Amino acid sequence: MTEFVKVSEDQIAVKTLGVLDGRPTIVMLHEGLGSITQWRDLPDSIHTATGLPVLLYDRSGYGRSSASSSHYNPDFMHLEARETLPTLLRQLNISKPILFGHSDGGTISLIAASLPEVRPRAVVTIAAHIFVESAVIGGVQAAVARRDSIVEGMSRHHLDPDTTFDRWAKIWLDPRFAAFDIRSLLSEIRCPLLVLQGDRDEYATEEMVHGVTREVSHAIGAFIPDCGHIAHRDQPRFVLEQFVKFLDDNRLRPLT
Repeated sequence: MTEFVKVSEDQIAVKTLGVLDGRPTIVMLHEGLGSITQWRDLPDSIHTATGLPVLLYDRSGYGRSSASSSHYNPDFMHLEARETLPTLLRQLNISKPILFGHSDGGTISLIAASLPEVRPRAVVTIAAHIFVESAVIGGVQAAVARRDSIVEGMSRHHLDPDTTFDRWAKIWLDPRFAAFDIRSLLSEIRCPLLVLQGDRDEYATEEMVHGVTREVSHAIGAFIPDCGHIAHRDQPRFVLEQFVKFLDDNRLRPLT
């Protein structure tokens, strides 16, 4: 069941699998056009396989969450990592988050891991962006060309799919956003880090993985075979297996 938590001016939709009881909690951050419901079966599979509680939430203006603004500024992902996410975790008494982020959610997870406000126990990203490269611009432009069909599909998951799509597309194509680059923050990440990406991601090159592993010596990078940008659609089993192994290797999953 979806519940709502007040964060700043927004009512944020959240869904919890399991009990938030002080144990490490997997916090799932969706992509730039995603939502709680668009994760498909992956959250339930993760909860069952790990035995850990899972928190999902719709960022402001996504899914069932309200929107305090109909546009993004270039620092929107930094603000999510530095302000919204820590506030949400405090309100839910989650002190040991394991961040699991996809695309924009993966980028937010990396930023959060580099800052003192969240201090995650570990981070897993899928298709995170560490700077604006031509591949992502091409991917967004291709999405804009298919806007009507994409928005139609989003209507099953979002209160205002038109605004959600346009806000996302406009910021990625905004010349002001071309300078977005988080590589200087990556060396501050101390927690275990797994960086995944589909081997045929239509929004990124391999540099989005290699750029992280060069800056974070302990990071593990891997490419998901026969997989595009939406790994939880194309290769959910592979993602689950890699995630569980990563938790086990870092002793973050309860013994069974």
